Amino acid sequence: MMLGPHEIARRMEYQRRPWWVVWFGRHTRQYWALASWVRTPDGMLTAATPEALDAAIAAFEMFHPKPRHAKTHALDH
Repeated sequence: MMLGPHEIARRMEYQRRPWWVVWFGRHTRQYWALASWVRTPDGMLTAATPEALDAAIAAFEMFHPKPRHAKTHALDH
């Protein structure tokens, strides 16, 4: 079964929760990821393929380590 780009992005996000939001841009035809712990535009990545996005996420996490504890709810501080 061949997966579409939106399903691939959804699965990528599921594997990286709660740290990353991942989607496929309908107009840009690119994969996008947003680091939930970085509050600047630097936390947004884009790539043409899922493999390239995986590599970009790995490189990003080397320079911007994830916090020790995930916020699991909007009201958590």
